[in-house]
Amino acid sequence: MTKRLTLPLTVRVASLLYALPGLAFGLGTVGTLAYMARNGELPMTPFGWRLMGAPLVGTVRFGALGWVLALALVATSALDVIAATWLRQGKPQGARLGLATTPLTLVLAAAFVLPGLLVVAPARALLLLAARRSLR
Repeated sequence: MTKRLTLPLTVRVASLLYALPGLAFGLGTVGTLAYMARNGELPMTPFGWRLMGAPLVGTVRFGALGWVLALALVATSALDVIAATWLRQGKPQGARLGLATTPLTLVLAAAFVLPGLLVVAPARALLLLAARRSLR
């Protein structure tokens, strides 16, 4: 019979807040970049604005800065999924990785005007800080 690791609720919720946005924004950004490469423009939402068309990277033209920032968002999102996996396993390096990606995530969320990520990133970091002793 194997002993099951019981994680505090704060760690379990934080792991979800790393995994779900990590998957959503990572895969969504890959899809947006594929559309951009195929059609030469950013996709339009049903609400009348272009995906990833923030003032910093341009709304219609998506230059080199936009590509670099978008690829950074994909990489950061992948790291967030790894952090979530480690958190679910009770590994302290999951918390360290998650906290390390938070500043970059906030910068990218601001660059692309992603309000959901601007709210989630600090919330999940605060949950990890509250639970850091339970992961040692």
